[in-house]
Amino acid sequence: MASTERHEQDMRQKAARALRGGVRDPIEMLRLQCLARGAAGIKGLGRAFRIMDDDGNKKLDLNEFRKGISDYGLVLEEEEVRRLFGLFDRDGSGTISFDEFLGSGYYLR
Repeated sequence: MASTERHEQDMRQKAARALRGGVRDPIEMLRLQCLARGAAGIKGLGRAFRIMDDDGNKKLDLNEFRKGISDYGLVLEEEEVRRLFGLFDRDGSGTISFDEFLGSGYYLR
């Protein structure tokens, strides 16, 4: 097994263990969920955005975001969903643009 494959496998396993350990911070949960899916999880966020965008307007409203987060495998309380949405909605418009979603950096910190 190549070094990079081993590193990615280790990263996925550590993230999966941390998720099972009861992480409650929604940003950390999203970050760990991406890491647990490996590089495909991180790269897949752009695809996830497009899938979440039910009306195709290149923005996510709270309902689309809530459904998408659930579909992505995160189980969050309503308050946590709203908090996470607010962190991504950097301009306070009530929607998350593609740039806000990918450019926030929260899931990669």
